[in-house]
Amino acid sequence: MFSDSTPAGSAAKGRAGGTQPGWHIALRILTAMVGGYALTSAVTIVLARTLPGSPLDTAMAATLMSFGIYTAIIVWVFAARRILAVTGQVLGLTAVTGLLAWLLRAGAAS
Repeated sequence: MFSDSTPAGSAAKGRAGGTQPGWHIALRILTAMVGGYALTSAVTIVLARTLPGSPLDTAMAATLMSFGIYTAIIVWVFAARRILAVTGQVLGLTAVTGLLAWLLRAGAAS
């Protein structure tokens, strides 16, 4: 009924006008699962160390916030147009936040 030159025919192909290779989906899943977990863990550590209150309360609050943070990262990874850019951003944020968590841990130990 519709040819590929009509808007309805091209809408079925995806946002970019063509189908994405399978490795894009695999990279999105890997970035969301592994990168999202690592970034969420680092952010949770930083929040637990920097929120005011007793250690038990801050750890509980940071852990509860981590569920929303992880969900937001997953949505961000799958909503992004460029998977390589978002993968780099997740890795960069993980490195910076992990370094900050390590510095906070080292400062608390001394």
